[in-house]
Amino acid sequence: MATKYDLNLRDYWRVIRKRKFIIIFTTLAMGFFSFLFSIIQQPVPLYEATASVKVEQSGSLTGLYIQSVSWSQTDYMQTQAAMIKSYYIIETAAKRLGLIPPDLPSEKVRAGKKHQNIMMGLKKSVETEQEGYSNIINILITSKDPVFAQRAANTIAQVYKEQHALDLNKRTFEAKKFIESQLTAVKEKLRNSEDAVRDFREENNLISLSAQTSRILGQMTALQVNYEKSLENYKKINTIEKQLEGAGDKPLTSKTSYYISEVSGLYKSLNDRLVQLMLKRDSLLLIYTEKYPQVVEINEQIREIVVNMTAQLFSQKKILGESIKTLKKKIDEMDEQIKALPEKGLELARLEQKVRLNGEVYTLLEKKYQESLIKEAEKIEEVQIVKPALEPVKPINPPNTMATGVVGTLVGLILGIVFGFVVETFDTSIGAIEDVEELTGVNVLGIIPHVSIQDIKATLLDESRGEIDDKTAERYSRIVAHFAPKSTLAESYRALRTNLSFVGVEGDMKSIVVTSSSPREGKSTIVVNLAVTMAQAGKKVLLVDGDMRKPMVANVFGINQAPGLSDVILGNYSLEDVVRSVTDIMTGKISMDDIMKTPGMDNIYIVTSGTIPPNPAEMAGSRKIADLIKQARSEYDIVLIDAPPLLSATDAALYGSFVDGVLLVYRVGVIGRAVLKRAKAQLDNVKAKVVGIVLNGLKAEISPDFAAQDYYKYYYYYSGKKDKKKPAKSFLDKLISIPGRMFGGDRKKK
Repeated sequence: MATKYDLNLRDYWRVIRKRKFIIIFTTLAMGFFSFLFSIIQQPVPLYEATASVKVEQSGSLTGLYIQSVSWSQTDYMQTQAAMIKSYYIIETAAKRLGLIPPDLPSEKVRAGKKHQNIMMGLKKSVETEQEGYSNIINILITSKDPVFAQRAANTIAQVYKEQHALDLNKRTFEAKKFIESQLTAVKEKLRNSEDAVRDFREENNLISLSAQTSRILGQMTALQVNYEKSLENYKKINTIEKQLEGAGDKPLTSKTSYYISEVSGLYKSLNDRLVQLMLKRDSLLLIYTEKYPQVVEINEQIREIVVNMTAQLFSQKKILGESIKTLKKKIDEMDEQIKALPEKGLELARLEQKVRLNGEVYTLLEKKYQESLIKEAEKIEEVQIVKPALEPVKPINPPNTMATGVVGTLVGLILGIVFGFVVETFDTSIGAIEDVEELTGVNVLGIIPHVSIQDIKATLLDESRGEIDDKTAERYSRIVAHFAPKSTLAESYRALRTNLSFVGVEGDMKSIVVTSSSPREGKSTIVVNLAVTMAQAGKKVLLVDGDMRKPMVANVFGINQAPGLSDVILGNYSLEDVVRSVTDIMTGKISMDDIMKTPGMDNIYIVTSGTIPPNPAEMAGSRKIADLIKQARSEYDIVLIDAPPLLSATDAALYGSFVDGVLLVYRVGVIGRAVLKRAKAQLDNVKAKVVGIVLNGLKAEISPDFAAQDYYKYYYYYSGKKDKKKPAKSFLDKLISIPGRMFGGDRKKK
């Protein structure tokens, strides 16, 4: 009855060793392709340079005189971070970097598609971020050129610093310009009026006017000053009012200004709000069109503010108009009074009045000019460059070729193990003894390990102590039980002989057919070596080559194939005439020295297949075969018949119906379980008795019931060649012993 075995880690390690080529191939393939793809797809190196600026809102009293205080719900730092990427900053930086001609007007820059693409490319490479909760903004520039990234970061930081300072001190600069221009004009008027008084006095010998005339002229002078000042303010308001027409559709430039100091504080607040909205709208127009919802909303706000500012100017202008009319009327009245004065005195008074008037205006302008100089010296700078950009050394996207290759190799190893177990799952071959016994219901009587032809030849050369040719080595390797009796294979055949003898004692079994399910499973080699080991045990063995299709026995022993079994069946010869003994073997291709190498060859008798007939199946099923087997059983201790494969021909099944038992050879890891089961069923159909199964070609990586190092160790110990160098253990052989040591060594039967 089939036996059951415990499962340990050796089984899993056996699968890994068996499918090692799948695992190695998958691992190397995944590692190679991962490494290759990482090289092909490695990105273009990008370098990042960072310049940091500190932004502080001015809160000094001096600053309150030159800038209006505005209130906003937006985050000031976020606003400044967005301002760094504004249109004017990017355009100015592009000109300084040489990307755009420095002398090109902004209107042409906006109109040129090429320049716009350059600016958009520069804008995309700029990123701004607030450093934590501090008031430091980092300006990051990403570029393929590390030198350009450094220059661009420093340039944008410098442009932003200058522009921010210019915006904060814009009113001071404009006021100073206006005062300078007016101061020059008034100074010229004062000089001309003084020259006119001097000339008039010299011509008319006049020194002073009377007290009354002086009083009237003084009043006249005061009225005239107020009139001129009101008229000048009226003109300014008219000019600003004209500039406000269509202001909502014009871009904000450094020349745009709707500021006037002679209006109410509400107008000044509206003017500040207008400038902020126009700056925000111009920044959005770099990316979006005029129809973008946010742009439309800002335009509506701009128009509303313009309407409010116009209303304020209209109200102020109306008040000034009434004041001018009143002053004009008073001046006319005073003029009528002055006409009554003496003509020369009046003329002198008029000239002196002009001198005083121009002098007062000049003094006022000079005072304002000095104040503007002081304010200019107190220029507010909220932005400070705290860290200039350095030239980056390493790219921000370094290729991770090695890491990708290692990860790919590890993934390949995992997939390889998975694929190995999947292939093992779909593998229909049988490797373990318990699987074979459970499938067929027959005990395994022998295990023939896999030993390569090269190893067998090396053993034969060592045993012969001389040189042998390849053909001889090939022939001798098939009778390894005789030519290398101390080898692993010979010991395996002796174990098979022992197990078979115990089965034979129980059932008086003297005639045995050795067959397999498919060709090339090693049945002929097994039956030959089994016959040799039985002969060595002192039994008289008849070896019959029942394969009348592809006979092998004659070639193995180096004797003639005919006459043989087919000739006996046909009646041309008797059984005694075709039986070969050791004498025939000696006259063949095997020398006498080789025959005498191991005792027992004189107990072997051979019946070759004979002449190959055209109908071997009919001959195998004839009653003559049964008579021959019966005769052989009476004359020999054991009769071994080498039969063709079961599924290739019916000969073996026919032989099986005439003999005492059938020994089925199964090559492990090659033949599927369905094939073995069908072969067993075919024998059952003819009521043949299957006495056992021989597992041939057993490998450590195929079956858990075999460990190569144990056989090597036993072989050298058994042969007494302890001084001979043992085959080096491979890495897999060393690992395979680990589960055995962990779980107590060999399998234990339940």
